[in-house]
Amino acid sequence: MITRDNILDLANQQPDVGVSIFLPTHRKGEEVQQDSIRLKNLLSEAESQLAERDISDKRIEKLLVEPRKLLDQPSFWRHNNRGLALFISEEHFDFYRIPYRFDERVMTSDHFLITPLIPMITLEGTFCTLALSQKNIRLLKCTRDSVEPITLSEAPTSLEEFLKYDVNEQHLQHHSGQGEGQAIFHGQGGTRDTDTQEIINYLKTVENEVTSIMKKRNDPLIIAGVERAVAEYRKFNHYSRLIDQSIQENPDPLSDKELGKRSWKVIRSYFLKDMYDDMERFADLSGSEKQSDNLSQIIEAAYYGKVDSLFVPIGEHSWGWFDQERDVVHHSASPKNGEHDLINMAAIKTLTQSGNVYALEKNDMPNSASIAAIFRYA
Repeated sequence: MITRDNILDLANQQPDVGVSIFLPTHRKGEEVQQDSIRLKNLLSEAESQLAERDISDKRIEKLLVEPRKLLDQPSFWRHNNRGLALFISEEHFDFYRIPYRFDERVMTSDHFLITPLIPMITLEGTFCTLALSQKNIRLLKCTRDSVEPITLSEAPTSLEEFLKYDVNEQHLQHHSGQGEGQAIFHGQGGTRDTDTQEIINYLKTVENEVTSIMKKRNDPLIIAGVERAVAEYRKFNHYSRLIDQSIQENPDPLSDKELGKRSWKVIRSYFLKDMYDDMERFADLSGSEKQSDNLSQIIEAAYYGKVDSLFVPIGEHSWGWFDQERDVVHHSASPKNGEHDLINMAAIKTLTQSGNVYALEKNDMPNSASIAAIFRYA
């Protein structure tokens, strides 16, 4: 899974010849067989673009040899996500499976195309949901649009498995109302002190496995469960990115997909808080010289490290180049040799100079603009 650090690394690279390829991919069905054909066609397009830049045939062949090996690896295409991004230079070849779709795109330049990846920093980040239940512990990897289970290989998936004997359903539904004896899984859990301690040990075992997995993933984690079970789990939690909000209900009746949808509603604000704060700040600065929705002005500011926060529209681009000697932005209707995607360049210059970049749907952009920015100074 690509991280912010991976994106920053790509933004910082300045290869003599760089190729960026983006294509939607599939996990099952006949479309999987078509994905490798799509990549083959996109590599041919990259070859044509490189030839137009007067790159020698020998150099092109060497540059594309590694990505072309993927075309003959059926196992590679059986394990894809919703999108695939490839970054090719004479020094490196990297690919990333992305959990959301984007349009097919090829760009050859002296830098990489990163704007399709910006949602990974903001709106389309991955998160995990832990469904706490005595009947069925589930850990789910989620995005806004997808859910898939994560195997808990070292932890029990139910209290019954943990205890290694059948649970007496009638006993579990009894409520004595005695302090520590109250059921942790209300309506499901035991009422005796021993039952409570068994469930605590069960939750501790689950926490150890979940934390081990989550530390490797470094995704935010949200818990779904009845109030007391969630509270008990938090007492033992050692994972720093467990968020404060939770889904406080019995998760058993909810499918993985339903849990994913409810989790997204809770965690969406976690992902978007900084962006919403900066959008409000942009509005508050209306009429001042500390914000702009003028592309030329923003490009110049980005090159000189003036941009604090940048808003870019998903899937959009604008061709041209910046003449640093004259501080003039030149625009073009189509890409030509030596010209850049100006929106991509603004994102690169902002990220590599410690600014924030947010990707939004075009209709959600501040002032409905093609680009917008908050400046560090007027």
